Amino acid sequence: MNNRDKTTEVFSGTMWEAELVKSLLTDYEIDCFLKHNVITSYALEPIQADNVKVIVLEKNKQMAEQIVEEFYRNMR
Repeated sequence: MNNRDKTTEVFSGTMWEAELVKSLLTDYEIDCFLKHNVITSYALEPIQADNVKVIVLEKNKQMAEQIVEEFYRNMR
């Protein structure tokens, strides 16, 4: 990855959910990272921290969104 690679958000939720999505994407060899505001409730309740975003490279967006969609279907 270089500084000109564009990134995009494919998921936003609790820390717990974001970690699950990150794990799924990693299983499909899609590089990703989590982005969140550390000043939130994460410091006190890491499981309850919300608005944690999963970020991928723009070139992986379509495949990542399909995986996230499957994640939502399985959560019901």
